[in-house]
Amino acid sequence: MSSQEPDAPDDVLGGASGLEEQSRSSELDEFLEASRERVDSHLDAVLPAETQHPAELHRAMRYAVFSGGKRVRPALAFGAALAVSADLELAVPIAGAVELVHACSLVLDDLPSQDDNPLRRGQAAVHIAFDHATAVLAGSALLVDAFAQLAQLADPAASTAVGARLTRTIGSKGLIGGQVDDLAFDPAEASLEEVEFINLRKTAALFSFSTWSGGLAGGCAGGELGRLDAFGRAYGLAFQIVDDLFDEDLDECSILHVLTREQARGRVHELVDEAVREVEAFGPNDWVLSGLARRLETSMS
Repeated sequence: MSSQEPDAPDDVLGGASGLEEQSRSSELDEFLEASRERVDSHLDAVLPAETQHPAELHRAMRYAVFSGGKRVRPALAFGAALAVSADLELAVPIAGAVELVHACSLVLDDLPSQDDNPLRRGQAAVHIAFDHATAVLAGSALLVDAFAQLAQLADPAASTAVGARLTRTIGSKGLIGGQVDDLAFDPAEASLEEVEFINLRKTAALFSFSTWSGGLAGGCAGGELGRLDAFGRAYGLAFQIVDDLFDEDLDECSILHVLTREQARGRVHELVDEAVREVEAFGPNDWVLSGLARRLETSMS
């Protein structure tokens, strides 16, 4: 008999694959933190100072942008640039633009005439911290500044293409149209197709813009750009389902009106698998995008 103790099973020590997963998860955390710092530093530089006239408006804009948030959309833009082996600095204007659009959408969604949310991320919503008129104007100014970011792209042709895409992402067939249908949503008549059509525009549209534009800014074109677009759509749909699973307010549009919790989790797995398949063609450089997608699955456990 050997005097050596038997090896511990992989499920106890984590095994080689478990250690690799832990290492990659730590690397992803570092990437997300670096992305957040990069876009926050950029936005701090481009947004008007709180003391600049009109000071109340600029305070409200900064309050909306720097009130927390994980900066997932900018991270996706940087992840797409990484996937196509581009310098991440090329995606900074995209990252800034998507975060400004996201901040604008939250300010406007929270208004009493829409979702009527007095709180956002544990703090007073902009229309509460300031007033209704200031919130509307701050949201509008953030949206304008988002388009200004796109003019900073290194390639003028890319700037034009991304600007056109953003108008479609935001407009009546995108975020705004999705919000209109969300406000009119009737749970009694809901179907999976209707819920996902709302989610595709209200949530997934900005995610797919982030990955598509991040890739385009990095010089990607053709079929690879289509893969980044498809990844963003699948990721965005899965992201919204996970959000619904944690949201107990079923008065709003939710996947839980049309699927059980178990079915909803199954749908997340389907969408994540779809998203990961789309970016496998990029090889090892897909690790940020695929890692973010897989985290949606682990967040449900």
